[in-house]
Amino acid sequence: MARDWTDLSSGVLAHIAARLTAIDYMAFRKVCRLWARSVSGVPPSPHVPYLLLLGGGGDDGERGNEFTFLGLPGQTLHRLPVPGLRGKSCVGSQHGWLATLDPFSEPALLNPLTGQEIPLPSITTLPDIHPSYAPDGSVASYFHLSDPTDYYFQYTPEEFRGRSFVKVAFSSSPAAGGPLTVVALCGTPSKLAFTTAGRTGGASTATAGASTTSPSAAAASSLCRAMGICSPRYLVADDATGDLLQVWRNYDFDDVAKTLTTCEIKVMRLDRGTNRWIPISSLGGRALFLGIGSSMLLSPEDVRGLRPNCVYLTDDWWDMQFSEEVRLARRDVGIYCLEDASLQPCHSPDPRFNWPPPVWISPSLS
Repeated sequence: MARDWTDLSSGVLAHIAARLTAIDYMAFRKVCRLWARSVSGVPPSPHVPYLLLLGGGGDDGERGNEFTFLGLPGQTLHRLPVPGLRGKSCVGSQHGWLATLDPFSEPALLNPLTGQEIPLPSITTLPDIHPSYAPDGSVASYFHLSDPTDYYFQYTPEEFRGRSFVKVAFSSSPAAGGPLTVVALCGTPSKLAFTTAGRTGGASTATAGASTTSPSAAAASSLCRAMGICSPRYLVADDATGDLLQVWRNYDFDDVAKTLTTCEIKVMRLDRGTNRWIPISSLGGRALFLGIGSSMLLSPEDVRGLRPNCVYLTDDWWDMQFSEEVRLARRDVGIYCLEDASLQPCHSPDPRFNWPPPVWISPSLS
């Protein structure tokens, strides 16, 4: 005799819902009105990462606004509508939100599940960026003043998008209420830009303010030392231990296929007593996520199926990302094991998902 699932108690439904990811939680609520009402006050499990495949979502037709979320560890595919993402590239991911650029490099923060979007100040508010306009009022090109040459370079909007913002980070979830600070790494050579975003009268707003202060020389020097060219490096704050980690990522370059493949990951911990970086071969049983978005350290106890002491990585080599000749090449996405230095590829075989590069995100309904 078949079980009538509508007879499940509210307590059982709430217990199930609390163990679901945000994406599965959305599907769970759509089963019937009773289930939706029973779990309305139960938040889904946080911090479960997905690989958001930004390619393949620009097809025409009624499914043209759908994008693919690749779930871990079973690599299950979820195709969901994200209307606000079509035609945009991603330059950051934190707190379940994406930092996006439209075709004219205008930045915004977007929650791909709820569709909520917060526009950020225009790229043209930066003092070294000057647009030129077509007769219809659209931006025809951008002139970028490149230090220290004091020479203006001219780019089409598509060329400029690959050079405008390298990475965008924000201090907290935009849905948390109150002000949040947004920091962007811009252009070549890289510069830091700041803004404060908030809410007014229920509408999301963002304002740019001139700052009379700037990072100290020591802080700027430390940041520059942590960003390599031949060997990109990352600074990762370990909230559980209070440690500061530095991660080195070395590549092999295939000149024929125009691909970069991670060949080595080195992780070091800052010894605050000696001010030296100490190599480590273990993450304490946790997994580290690296890429375009914010770095994350997650435990297999919190996210079932994660491989301990492994680095989950996506393609974020900036110069290569936006090079025309490598857009059809396979992206550098995989799982690197620190214990045996092995790399397991983790990407879709469908070449449509190669471009734009995928990004890690922990979807959130808030």
